[in-house]
Amino acid sequence: MNSTLKVIFFSSFIGILLAFLFFTNIKEKAEAKNKPILYAFQVGVFKNKENADNYKLKFTTGKVLFDGDYYRVYVGVTTTNKDLLASFFEQMDYHYYIKELEIPDGLYTEIEKYDLLLEQSEIENYPVILNKMLESVENV
Repeated sequence: MNSTLKVIFFSSFIGILLAFLFFTNIKEKAEAKNKPILYAFQVGVFKNKENADNYKLKFTTGKVLFDGDYYRVYVGVTTTNKDLLASFFEQMDYHYYIKELEIPDGLYTEIEKYDLLLEQSEIENYPVILNKMLESVENV
């Protein structure tokens, strides 16, 4: 009987531990989904800043941002106009990767204002607006 109680207690302990780990994982994922997302159109990744700066010159819009490991070249960011920008960059024959970045609420609000302006603008004004948007995300 003593060994049966040990098995029951051990099994209960393992069950509680697994339930705790499972719940913690779900809670973290749920919290992450509530954070504002910025869609960043990345066209290059470099170890060397000079190479990134030179590559950026190939595009009408662009910003080089360092993430601690690499210099990444972005040509645009948006909170809501992902399809609009994708279409624009495809017309420009840009090869890009859309990267999702978590951002602070204040920056989200600022980019959102530019997104509204982008929606109401003619396509020839996109580069000016996109460069302003990219300036806003420099510290992310």
